Amino acid sequence: MSETGNGRIRQSNIELLRIISMCMIIAMHYMTKGMLLPKLSEDMSLHNIVFRVIFAFCASSVNVYVFISGYFAIDSKWSIGKLVRLWLQVFLYSILVPLVMWAFGAVDISSMDLGMKQQIFLPISYEHYWFATSYVLLYLFSPVLAIAIEKLDKKQLGAAIAVLITVFCGFKSVNPYLIPWDKYGDDVIWFMVLYLIAGYIRLYGIPLIDGTGGTSAGTNTEKTPDRRTGTRGLLVYIIFSALTFVIALAVSFIVRKTGKLEYYMDMTLCYNYITVLIASVGLFAAFRSLNIKPNKFINRIAGYTFGVYLLHENIVLRELWPKLLGIEAVNGKWYQILHMLLCIVIVFACGCIIDAIRTMIFDKVGRKHM
Repeated sequence: MSETGNGRIRQSNIELLRIISMCMIIAMHYMTKGMLLPKLSEDMSLHNIVFRVIFAFCASSVNVYVFISGYFAIDSKWSIGKLVRLWLQVFLYSILVPLVMWAFGAVDISSMDLGMKQQIFLPISYEHYWFATSYVLLYLFSPVLAIAIEKLDKKQLGAAIAVLITVFCGFKSVNPYLIPWDKYGDDVIWFMVLYLIAGYIRLYGIPLIDGTGGTSAGTNTEKTPDRRTGTRGLLVYIIFSALTFVIALAVSFIVRKTGKLEYYMDMTLCYNYITVLIASVGLFAAFRSLNIKPNKFINRIAGYTFGVYLLHENIVLRELWPKLLGIEAVNGKWYQILHMLLCIVIVFACGCIIDAIRTMIFDKVGRKHM
């Protein structure tokens, strides 16, 4: 383990999961931006089925990334400085990437409409990045959530989480019709639910997966999960990720036969769908049980993952990098999975290098003003 700047112990097993989660997010963007996911009801080709399966196994990535923040809430101290640094990181990526692209003649800022300019200069308010907006808001509310996790006993916290899951996950998962207030898990409310779940896991474990629980009630000293937790968690992840795809496939047959339930067909891939949530818990449990020695390289790279997201999802790059990497040219080819893996490595590496440079500059500026 290694110390972070705020005194929290960084666990290399969890930091490795953070890296893998971001790679899975890039994979999902590869598939969606590369137009690799036509509706199953219209395209039952092997190519579409394969990538639909891959997407189902990647769908838990966002939930897991948020779990990590909630899991360490007990140890972390909230600070206005960290909130400002988080906002500043989002703002600088939002504004500097288009400016650099403009300087090289790749983007014409003057031709952008007002909506795009608002997203660039007010990235949190206008959701330049929906994930970043929700993530910053989550951090803003995290002191309240941390108090709830600390003050509620096991039964109270479990009951509160059960109600929240029922309202924001369970109901939409069994309801085949559009719910007006459902944001598909792309909002801060769902992030808050995930944050509380992760806090519960930290304190009390996952009884159905690891059996032993996490810590004794009222303490924040983590207990090592049962050695079989990793296997159980991995099985839960595999089974429920596969089930996510199977449900979508079954609904697609109904759509083909009746023309009904078309809306529900893609609901299984939402972050707040019940099978996706359970798969997320399983994946998190599997990595939580890993016994990895402190690894400075893993810990350092994990610190750049948010920057990786902010770079490749920037409004002027999110549609451009798939074209530059030639996704369309290999669409339908037998080696497309290999191409996807290569693209993930390239996008992730570029993001890490750029965020490493940003971090170095931030650190130097910060030291000068201390």
